[in-house]
Amino acid sequence: MKKNILNISIYVAIIFFIILPVIYTIFSVFFGDSSFLENIKLLDKNTFLLLAKSLLLAFTVASFTTFFGTILALLLYKTKIHLSNFLKLVLLIPLFISPYILAVAYKDFFFLVFGNSNLISSFFGVILVLTLVFTPLSILIIGSALSNINSQIEESGLILTSFNRVIYKIVLPLIKPALISSFILVFIFSLSEFSVPAFFGVKVFTTEIFSRFSAFYNHSLAILQSLFLIIICVSLLLADRKYLSKASFLAIGNKGTKNNLYKLKNPIISNLFLIIWLIISVALPFIVLFIQAFSDGTTNFFKALELLIPTFASSFFLAFIGAIIIVFVGFIVANYSVKYKKTDWVLLIVFAIPSTIYGISLIKFYNQPSLNFIYSGYAIIIIGYVGKFSFISAKIIENALKQIPKSLDEAAQIASISNSSRIRKILIPLILPALFASFIISFIFSIGELGITIMLYPPGTEIMPIKVFTIMANAPQSLTSSMTLIVFSVSLLMISGFYFVFKIIKRRR
Repeated sequence: MKKNILNISIYVAIIFFIILPVIYTIFSVFFGDSSFLENIKLLDKNTFLLLAKSLLLAFTVASFTTFFGTILALLLYKTKIHLSNFLKLVLLIPLFISPYILAVAYKDFFFLVFGNSNLISSFFGVILVLTLVFTPLSILIIGSALSNINSQIEESGLILTSFNRVIYKIVLPLIKPALISSFILVFIFSLSEFSVPAFFGVKVFTTEIFSRFSAFYNHSLAILQSLFLIIICVSLLLADRKYLSKASFLAIGNKGTKNNLYKLKNPIISNLFLIIWLIISVALPFIVLFIQAFSDGTTNFFKALELLIPTFASSFFLAFIGAIIIVFVGFIVANYSVKYKKTDWVLLIVFAIPSTIYGISLIKFYNQPSLNFIYSGYAIIIIGYVGKFSFISAKIIENALKQIPKSLDEAAQIASISNSSRIRKILIPLILPALFASFIISFIFSIGELGITIMLYPPGTEIMPIKVFTIMANAPQSLTSSMTLIVFSVSLLMISGFYFVFKIIKRRR
């Protein structure tokens, strides 16, 4: 009974704090604003051309990432490549750092090589950076699908035909759901991305909405435009719900599965491709930022460090509290989803809403006298993190729960062990790696989140991504590079630290 009350309380809190702001904001446009008809008239030809441009950009990025992600996943998960475990980890780094870091790095690179950054500050630059950022997501999704293919099917195919034909005729058709999920998720992320187009000065639908809301204070028009992206993103996710709800791309380990690895006849080209991708996605950005940061000596680097140090405490605190709550919400939702075989549609829909648009919804809802204690402090930012990233946490924990044999819980029930004791003494120890991984991912995503934070941070607050993004618009190139290098280094240190702690926890278990 107590467990049911807790579950109900958590879902009520999710609906009130996370979902209700979105519903309230949408209804306020249609029923609470007299300028609704005037704003409808402002949805002219240019608005839909800009939306088409954004859709084309998202389609292009999703196509490239799925293509390259498939090749990289096949090499890393289905072939015997040296240092494959190391490469699986390192190639994920772009996914766990803020996209604007890669944007700054590649702008610096083009400036060093060509003497100007005109080429990268364009539609091409946005596609390049977002492809590098989101390809690791495709690797995760497709790689997990490849690892879960029934090995007997592959072995039977190899008896009758060549390895290449097995890949094209058997493996790729079997992972078609993963390919579709990869494309749709990257499409949504690319369509929702704000920081990279804003940094390169490329006008897309998200930057237009941000300008309408923050610069022109036309909140109703901004929300009205937001509806187009919400409808597109949610429709795509719901269309893919059958595959996405069963996706194991966020699983921590695959118990009971056998994955066949094949030796390549000519591994030189494959190894070269992996090395080149590692260089352009991870090594090159760091090297370029380092060169640019110290191009004028150490003065700007230490100035950047001085500017960023005051932001560390608040940024870490917000990310830490947000990650704790996200893991707790994710566990409750995942446990309910597994037990009753329900999909967490509530978190899935919020996950699909672009960050800046979700930020607008929270502002409109909490900017009330009775809710000012939330609106004027850090609480609204934490709510934004929880709403945006709880779906990811729930999927990680849900996939871990699905790997636990039901017989363990049934045996505990026969032994008359209470629900709370079963959760505390059996369930949590078994899924501890997933809980810790969920915390790490939630923390890293939260500390680097720009779209929500830039909409919600209270005046006078110093938060790391906001500090970097606001200063680099008018700062000298070496100062911008120095600040970005510091954020990049801090992100890498955190990822490395969490990884080693995670390995220690797994070893002790």
